Amino acid sequence: MKSKRPRARGREDGHHSAAVKDILSKLPKLDEHKKQSVAGISKTAGVLLLRLRVLDTLRHYSSITVRMLFYRLVSLYRYPNDRKFYKRLGYSLKKLRRLFPDIEEKFDDPTRQVRMPEMPDAKIELWVEKSSLEHFLEKLAAKYHVPILAQRGFGSLTMFRKALQRARKRGVRKVLLLGDHDPSGLRIDEVTRHEMESLGLEIERIALTMQQVKRYRLPAIRTKRKDSRSKGYVEKFGNRAWEVESLPPRTLLRIVEKKLKENVPAGFLQELRETEQAERISRPVEQKLARLLRKRSMQLKRQGLSDKEIRKKLAEEFLKD
Repeated sequence: MKSKRPRARGREDGHHSAAVKDILSKLPKLDEHKKQSVAGISKTAGVLLLRLRVLDTLRHYSSITVRMLFYRLVSLYRYPNDRKFYKRLGYSLKKLRRLFPDIEEKFDDPTRQVRMPEMPDAKIELWVEKSSLEHFLEKLAAKYHVPILAQRGFGSLTMFRKALQRARKRGVRKVLLLGDHDPSGLRIDEVTRHEMESLGLEIERIALTMQQVKRYRLPAIRTKRKDSRSKGYVEKFGNRAWEVESLPPRTLLRIVEKKLKENVPAGFLQELRETEQAERISRPVEQKLARLLRKRSMQLKRQGLSDKEIRKKLAEEFLKD
């Protein structure tokens, strides 16, 4: 008869079992109340340990994707790099999100259109394969005023046409790509190049590359044999593939920021900083002026003036040379 694993919920005479106490003591930087709360919903010591490790890992990141978290746990604690563990993690993460709603924002993964900064003049765009990466890189892209687009697979003809229209309008000169190093990920690059280079745009894949795979010794996954593009990929790279999210989060941020710095025009960021400073200085005056305009408009409206007459009157009173 198999012996039972220690249960995290088990209490003997009002005290946690020795195994659970030992686990709780291994992560001293975690809030004690959180540890006790997690112990209360964890049936086994192994599940408890995984969930506490998840919380401890999340402490270090303001934004992360589920795949990134998966790879961090695989690298830090030697959990198996397979679908079974990914499902285990997903189930535990679901429980933790319900228990601690504040961690939800770390994984916020909204499906949106292209995220355009207020002053999109950098003449480059950042394209990512997955919407989870779009959220993870959003703040960094905004810092450099670079639009970011999640392709979500091969995208659609409509998406490419809109991208071409944006490129023509904004004078975009380069697209930086991030995607998995697998048959589909590399094929996405080919499709993007075919559609975009007709406009004379430069396309650069900044992650994931084989050089990065070797440099950071990233954990691999098996190539999907059902993928129609696997044959050519396997002949060139073998039957292993790598996800861009296997890069440590801070490493990925450094790679992307380095490329953004290299491609943003000289003097562009300084000009943006000066513009933002001017806007910050003038904002209180603009708000006060707006209130005065509304107040004066209401006065003129009560006098029976038409909209056209009111606009003319306001211009005469407030736009003096």
